[in-house]
Amino acid sequence: MAVILKNGALFLHIPKTGGTWVTKVLRDAGLVRCSIGHRHGNLEHVLAPGWQGPGRRLEWFWKRALHLRTHPRPFTFCFVRHPLDWYESFYRYKSQPKLDWIPDGERDNFHRWHPNAVLNGLGRGEGTAARDFNEFVSAVMDRYPGYVTALYCHYTFRPVDFVGRQETLRADLAEVLGRIGCEFDPGLVHGTERINRSRAETERLEWDPAVRARALRLERAALERFGYAVE
Repeated sequence: MAVILKNGALFLHIPKTGGTWVTKVLRDAGLVRCSIGHRHGNLEHVLAPGWQGPGRRLEWFWKRALHLRTHPRPFTFCFVRHPLDWYESFYRYKSQPKLDWIPDGERDNFHRWHPNAVLNGLGRGEGTAARDFNEFVSAVMDRYPGYVTALYCHYTFRPVDFVGRQETLRADLAEVLGRIGCEFDPGLVHGTERINRSRAETERLEWDPAVRARALRLERAALERFGYAVE
């Protein structure tokens, strides 16, 4: 879920960018007031989360009224990662046997919104055969060219005050917490082990050169905007 800190700042969790780890560190540091809305909600879906039953709706109204500043808007931060690494991480995660490409939400149902719902069904080709990595990325690019760029824009289209990078996650989290005046133990940030990894970070997927070149072309906007080398 989006996380509201005790000082009113708002953390938005973009899928597969280290947000589960960030949330754990924020909680362990005693900085969290509450979570609100969908786990991967952007600001629009935090403000209008859809219908998930009367209990959840009442909880949302209560948290929003008491803790979510809208005027002025809260200091907002999130994290991104290299778009090609995002494809790799997402594929490794969803292709695990325990998940086996289960859908994320429902593409055409606002009340079952998920930022990755547009990718549902792309992990498999004709019949039930699972796609390999390059087939999957090609299918994503055919359906939604520049998907990762668009995903990041869902969270950063409205002004955000800080966008860190997964590649420098610990240092960037420490930087943003210092910037917003949070008191925290730097050892907690730098010493907490990464969590929610689907497989070892050293395991790399082999890119087909043509698929990789196409992905770099289509994701160039995110590469340039967030300071990654355009290869």
